[in-house]
Amino acid sequence: MVEVKSIQKSFGGTEVLKGVDLKVEQGDVVAILGPSGSGKTTLLRCMNFLERAQSGQLIFDGRTYDLHKITKKEIAQIRRKTAFVFQNYNLFLNKTALQNVTEGLTIARKMDKAKAEEIARGALEKVGLSDRCDYYPSQLSGGQQQRVAIARALAVDPEIIYFDEPTSALDPELTGEVLTVMRKLAEEGMTMLVVTHEMGFARNVSSKVVFMEDGVVVESAPSKEFFENPRSERTREFIRLIQQE
Repeated sequence: MVEVKSIQKSFGGTEVLKGVDLKVEQGDVVAILGPSGSGKTTLLRCMNFLERAQSGQLIFDGRTYDLHKITKKEIAQIRRKTAFVFQNYNLFLNKTALQNVTEGLTIARKMDKAKAEEIARGALEKVGLSDRCDYYPSQLSGGQQQRVAIARALAVDPEIIYFDEPTSALDPELTGEVLTVMRKLAEEGMTMLVVTHEMGFARNVSSKVVFMEDGVVVESAPSKEFFENPRSERTREFIRLIQQE
């Protein structure tokens, strides 16, 4: 469904992605793990063109794009089929939960306001916030704000949702409510690519785990195999350290 090949990205003289390959099939929930600075978030941002890769290919819905030469029109076409959930919510503070979800539908997609509100209310209900439509971000907990962000992603009916450490800004109790929503989406077949430090999610919800370090993929395997029989010594060390925390 979506695949990147030999994706390379540098910031100044620092090479952050060193020819990364990654493939996500329809219905997959892929967890990307790795230490800080391994290139996980940069990979995600390059795949949704929040950063521009210097080289590599992206294959989406059967079409192959040169990431160095891709046009703004092609990027816009791909983005219409994807959504991105940020670490720090990225909500409009002066808009209600409902308005935050409808904004992308009415502005970017020129949807009729009544239709947009109908879709937005359905998305907020899906994440358990139908009673918070008229609340502003300042009136919501961090977990509720992140669920509004997930509702905003769902409202555009994406083929894949990219999640960039969606629970890293939350305390454990609020983390649980966000992960519950993501687990439900996984059970319903939503394709997701998730940069995360949540080992329980990676082990129990994701279908595949990708472990990155120093700008390369060290290991990629089905989740059960990754945790129970890692091939790389570096992967085994990472899992040991995580389990000790």
